Amino acid sequence: MQETDQIHELKEPLEQHLPHIWQDLVYHNDAKLTLCVPANLSGQKQPHYPVILFAPDSYTNRLSALLQFTHKGYAVAILNVLEKDPLKNFNSAARFLMLHAWQYQLDPHRIIAMGEGLGAYAAAGAILGVGKQTINREDIHTLPVHFRSCITISGKFTLAGQPQLTDLLGKRRLPPFLLFHGESDKLVSFQESRAFFGFLNDQAADVVFYKIKDCPHGSDAFFTPYVLDLYANFIAKTIQKGK
Repeated sequence: MQETDQIHELKEPLEQHLPHIWQDLVYHNDAKLTLCVPANLSGQKQPHYPVILFAPDSYTNRLSALLQFTHKGYAVAILNVLEKDPLKNFNSAARFLMLHAWQYQLDPHRIIAMGEGLGAYAAAGAILGVGKQTINREDIHTLPVHFRSCITISGKFTLAGQPQLTDLLGKRRLPPFLLFHGESDKLVSFQESRAFFGFLNDQAADVVFYKIKDCPHGSDAFFTPYVLDLYANFIAKTIQKGK
């Protein structure tokens, strides 16, 4: 008679191989973020990962797409709400990551600004306005924020009731920018990114602009393996020591 409750034994790798995810981390009052940190596959005792601070678009949820960055060795912090005070929220979140870098194994000196849709305004504005107290809640001299580069997707660079990005520009040298926009975007005009590209060129900034053919707003085309490699290669160059 065959035994029906036979126990099968498996021997599987016990090492950590999945990213850690912390949800609803409060970085200011009721403003929260989600933090995803890579699994430690390097063998280092206490690695500290470069971190992408991502400001989302209200039309899309990018958690699953952004998790792909953890497999390339980057932590990702995703803001939950952005509409109110986008620039101050973005800078407050950056300082939260810096202050808690040791706790979450982050590198506070290698933060990349990234945003989609109206989130692109926050990411780009935080960089253009570095050193301006008016777009920061915290004192800028006590804990200055330094972003190594900026990536924007389908950028909406003009927001009602918010400062014009051109008015935020200071005298500091701009870090590299990487822009993406879908050619068939019906929600945010392709011309927004084209105009911002022209503005950055006028400032002699290091900027690359990709348009994706027939691509609508919020498409997964912005996170194909090939495009993800473009992001990762760009980030790797901008976080090198001495940059």
